[in-house]
Amino acid sequence: MGYARFAAQIELTLINVSVCVKISINMNIQVNMHSLSSNSHGVDYKAMKVIVTSSARLHMGFFDLNGTTGRMFGSLGVGINTPCTQIEIVRSEKSIIKDISVDHVSENIEKIVKSFKIAHKIAQDFSVKINQSIPEHTGLGSGTQMALAIGAGLNRLFNLGLTVPQIAAITQRGSRSGIGIGTFEHGGLVIDGGRGNAESPPPIIARHDFPLEWPILLIIDNAEQGAHGEHELMAFDALPKASLETAQKLAHSVLMQALPALVERDYAEFSRAIYKLQRATGEYFAPAQGGIFKSKSVTEILNYLYKNNVLCAGQSSWGPTGFAVFKDDVSANATLTLLQQQFSKFNNISFQLVRSKNTGASIQLG
Repeated sequence: MGYARFAAQIELTLINVSVCVKISINMNIQVNMHSLSSNSHGVDYKAMKVIVTSSARLHMGFFDLNGTTGRMFGSLGVGINTPCTQIEIVRSEKSIIKDISVDHVSENIEKIVKSFKIAHKIAQDFSVKINQSIPEHTGLGSGTQMALAIGAGLNRLFNLGLTVPQIAAITQRGSRSGIGIGTFEHGGLVIDGGRGNAESPPPIIARHDFPLEWPILLIIDNAEQGAHGEHELMAFDALPKASLETAQKLAHSVLMQALPALVERDYAEFSRAIYKLQRATGEYFAPAQGGIFKSKSVTEILNYLYKNNVLCAGQSSWGPTGFAVFKDDVSANATLTLLQQQFSKFNNISFQLVRSKNTGASIQLG
């Protein structure tokens, strides 16, 4: 299914509430994610530049926080089409890292670049420019998307022949969840099988297109950050294992309720399954984040949605970003208008309607 295509093209890309795009006019090779690990792709071409664009993901919850079977976590999530991360790597005479999306270059980006240069003995200098980045510590998977984008860019530029899971291992992503890795490679709704004894990231065990006709509302708290770094590690170490009964019920719900409902486009049944997953995940992490959801403002909005029978809603990962999935555009737009009126008192809250993204990251060579 992989392809390589030379084309003199004008490629239009915009960023608005629901898409990530870029504008470029150049000779380029476009490569899809299924051909990422191939060295030559049938193309006798030494690339000078690579551009990688990936987008955020929603982490909808863990279904096995017990681990009795020898595998721990197991999670469900979906790729969304914005916000985005876009990086540009160019062969150069001097190594430079420049982040024009923020006013600083994070130590994490420098660490990713250094780990790749050491692991694969890359002697050639190159510059890395961050054109766009997903906001950090918001629950949208910014760290994984940045790491994989840089890793995938270096992989293609220097023909390293790595798979996405291998890139994730090098950049130390996927220690608990494989959702961001799965959406980077495939897009859509993905389920990972949890972390076992292997050193590799959790395997993706199911993947389906997520209905584009089901719009997704992001509920963004601009004044909060989710747990990360040492705080996140300490939280996982301190929390006890969930009961086996809870893990069994949630796994059954994911397999026999959420997945069939998604395939059959049964919005109501899918919503009930996600509600169960969100409540169980939130209750488990409540001691570490001060409640079922991290942000008090987002909590109030989500409780309002639940009372109005919008059950496919909750918090993505550690938050503070909340989400709500709707059956159609009419109900999504009507609810958005209502929420903007009802919660205008929250100056820290913003809303954004997005769509699912059913394709993986894009890679362009120039």
